[in-house]
Amino acid sequence: MTNMTMNDFINWAQAEMDRCNIHNEIETSKKMVEIMKKFFAVGREDSIATDKN
Repeated sequence: MTNMTMNDFINWAQAEMDRCNIHNEIETSKKMVEIMKKFFAVGREDSIATDKN
């Protein structure tokens, strides 16, 4: 997903966690890492876009 807004990210992250089996600690921790990586990628895209304006 390129050009993901923070609202897009929130919706995506919520959907990912809704699909995750929260009783499986390994699955949950892997999902959280995936979400955090995406969060920081979205943050970098936002800051790059802000710097260009």
